[in-house]
Amino acid sequence: MSRLFLKYWKSLVLVNLFFSVLVISYEYHHLYSENALLENLQGAFLLLSAIAYFSLARLSLGHLRSAYFGTALLCFSFFTREVDLELLPVIEHVGFLFHGIGRTAMLLVLWSFYIVMVVRQGGFKAHTSNLLRSKYLHYFSLCFLLLITGAVFDREIFNVEYGRLFEELAETNAYAFLALPAIYELYYRFKKGLRLSDSMAATANVTGNVTAKADET
Repeated sequence: MSRLFLKYWKSLVLVNLFFSVLVISYEYHHLYSENALLENLQGAFLLLSAIAYFSLARLSLGHLRSAYFGTALLCFSFFTREVDLELLPVIEHVGFLFHGIGRTAMLLVLWSFYIVMVVRQGGFKAHTSNLLRSKYLHYFSLCFLLLITGAVFDREIFNVEYGRLFEELAETNAYAFLALPAIYELYYRFKKGLRLSDSMAATANVTGNVTAKADET
């Protein structure tokens, strides 16, 4: 997967430059305003990530299952923070769960469930050790650094023009990098499953032919 990133990093840089030029040179300020394109992209990446990591958790066992479930919870937590779900007419009757005290209580219950899961599987020391050996650790590290960068622009620690744009771009890229491992892992498992199915079908055909010839003789 690292090769995939090295192959397409220039395209990623160009996309970010394209957004920057649209805003700075052509004054497309609506692209990074509240609930606009960039924030909607962030929400889409986070929702996709939460679903993908939860799917991987269902397909995994042990510490790996806990890691995927924890990452799914992390994505879902970010999602409820980035998207004003309580404003959507579809969920207006349960909107209290997605903001304020309701959101805090819901996430507290979910994270408590995750903590119990980790404790039952050997505790946080063993869990952390497994996480640090993850093959996707560099993607999560890059996501963390981008979120820190976004927080710096958000807090206006440095007086930078278009700081809000750079904040939204940093967060969008962070959530994209958070989604990539899950999407790649699901694709890899699906492809591997297809190969196994083809192999089993081929074996069954060979076995059937051998049996048929044996019956003829």
